[in-house]
Amino acid sequence: MIPAANRNTEHSMNKTLKLMGFAALGLALAGTASFAQTEGGAKLETTLLDYNGSSMRHWTVVWVTKADGTFIKSLRKQGPSWTSTHWDSHCAVWNTARGGSASGSQSLDGYSSATAQDYGVNTNNPIIWTWNCRDASNVLVPDGAYKFWVQYAEDSGQGPYTTSGLQWTKGPSAATTTYPNQGANFSNMRVTWTPVAPPAFTSVQVSGNSLIMNGTGPANGTYTVLTSTDASTPTAQWTPVVTNPIGAAGTFTYTTTLDPGASQKFYRLRAP
Repeated sequence: MIPAANRNTEHSMNKTLKLMGFAALGLALAGTASFAQTEGGAKLETTLLDYNGSSMRHWTVVWVTKADGTFIKSLRKQGPSWTSTHWDSHCAVWNTARGGSASGSQSLDGYSSATAQDYGVNTNNPIIWTWNCRDASNVLVPDGAYKFWVQYAEDSGQGPYTTSGLQWTKGPSAATTTYPNQGANFSNMRVTWTPVAPPAFTSVQVSGNSLIMNGTGPANGTYTVLTSTDASTPTAQWTPVVTNPIGAAGTFTYTTTLDPGASQKFYRLRAP
């Protein structure tokens, strides 16, 4: 018989469930492993100010970079094809950042269309978009400082952009950053970072020779189960055994077979 689990808080992201007394088998469920990769979304908001209004063809691009300017991916592209040479004469800052028209990044996580007819209050303006903080390979980026960039143009030529980018910090704490208007080009600029609670164990039970672990996490996200025979082993040295999806309701169940020959075994979650 296994006695009731005792829950102890390791820190804000780690919870431990201790199980003792299953013959000689010692088990523990350790909470989420922190690799400084917080799940969440960063919401960009800005209003474009029609700086001459003489054209019926408006170009708009939005992209995200690391704090040092390293390009990650585009989040909005209103204009011609990726390979069009006209990008250099209209949105050169974005085109240069992505590597140019000929062979530059075509990774897009967001809205795409042809050039817009106006800056009216619709899908064209204000710009509101939430980035899921995943790179071009759909890998969650590490916590740290990032920048959103916006550039738009009339069909007549080169357009303005958010000078120096809109820097914000991704981490375990929610934050909203506002920015001063930039001349007659951008207003109401704001970035809201909202972290999502990482996967965590909520309960455990034994059925026959099966260990059943239940948990919660970001809806439709993923979790990885790590194991170790020593709880003091650095998290980076724990062994990943499976990566599974989290359900739409934000819950999951992982079942594994108990090994009566093991003196003890510890389980930990990693996101993703």
